[in-house]
Amino acid sequence: MNRSLVLVATLFLALPFAGMAQTSMQTASLSTPMTPREVHSLMRSAHDSAQYKQIAGYFHQQESMFRAEAAAEAVERDRRAPDNAALYHYQKYPRPYDTAQSLYESYLSKADSAATQAQHFDQLAAAKSQNDQQLASTSQDKL
Repeated sequence: MNRSLVLVATLFLALPFAGMAQTSMQTASLSTPMTPREVHSLMRSAHDSAQYKQIAGYFHQQESMFRAEAAAEAVERDRRAPDNAALYHYQKYPRPYDTAQSLYESYLSKADSAATQAQHFDQLAAAKSQNDQQLASTSQDKL
């Protein structure tokens, strides 16, 4: 009961931030979530700005999902923190606190990785659109 309440509260707080991240990045709208396999094949065949933006949007979604999971695990880790230090040493390993801490760190690492990849594809999209604009202006000058 307590864990579900924490999860609902975390999602309630995290969802507005996920929406703000999507609108601020102006990523391509994804009608259905892309699978990792679809993203991987798109990453191999992407050649234009819209495709790069779509890939970046996927990684922004992954980042916000992992950050929400990390927040939920941080709450769980704090709940499982040992109140009595003497009892802490007599618990079996892995202790519930250690498991929650490990999951928290794992989710943060995955979120940081997704953020790095999203930034990379955002830069590719910006560079591609800038390159396309330069090519268009050069071709107009020649006419």
